[in-house]
Amino acid sequence: MIYLLLGGVCACLGTANTSGATTLLRPLLDAVAPLEPSGIALLSTAGALCAALVSAFFALSRPLPLHQDELLFLAIGALAGGALGDLVSARFLIMLTPGSAKLLQNALLFTVLALPVVYFSGLSRTVSPLSITRMASLPAAVLLGIAASFLSFGAVPLTLMIYDYLFGAARDESAAAALTISLCAMAGKLIVMLIRLRLNLPNADTLIWLLPGVLLGSLAAMIPGMQRELQRTGPAALRLALYTALINMAAALA
Repeated sequence: MIYLLLGGVCACLGTANTSGATTLLRPLLDAVAPLEPSGIALLSTAGALCAALVSAFFALSRPLPLHQDELLFLAIGALAGGALGDLVSARFLIMLTPGSAKLLQNALLFTVLALPVVYFSGLSRTVSPLSITRMASLPAAVLLGIAASFLSFGAVPLTLMIYDYLFGAARDESAAAALTISLCAMAGKLIVMLIRLRLNLPNADTLIWLLPGVLLGSLAAMIPGMQRELQRTGPAALRLALYTALINMAAALA
């Protein structure tokens, strides 16, 4: 039941305020789930993919804020990055003990989440966007896909920051790019993961509780009144994810 509640609350908050459905869920699973890092990766990946599919379904009813060619670049790059990130993370988990893997992953997660917090807290108002060509979205999507896959979360805050800084994109363009990268990176990771595991899903009993929670939370976030109420919770959710990652690092060191 705890996984149903965690999935629902985190997905609702992250989808409504565009911070990413598993941005908070990923460190919380490390904190409360007595599972191996590979099991946490599967739960977080499946949750992120489920929430992204719900968001993409509702986004189809609105005009596309990005050109179709750019969306194709993002999809291809994120899919490749997601597949590559899973292979790297699998090797990473083999080489390290579960405690060391948890420590390093949360340290990387803290760093990746801290960058957008610092950027949008004030740096974005003092640093001018580079406004480079959108052709650079392909290599950017590959790198973001690797980060999203390696840490098993959608990398939505990082994508919003990169799109704002590199391209000077509008908010709706950045949100569309973040959704595309999250969806394709998690799909690429899950496909490669299932091939590696020969379709043998670890912690399937936990997954059947988490996914309904994520699905219900994502659907609830699409209610207009709910969106208006939760849109301002993005910074608080990011900071809570940062604090949770720090707690996980301290627990791994203890």
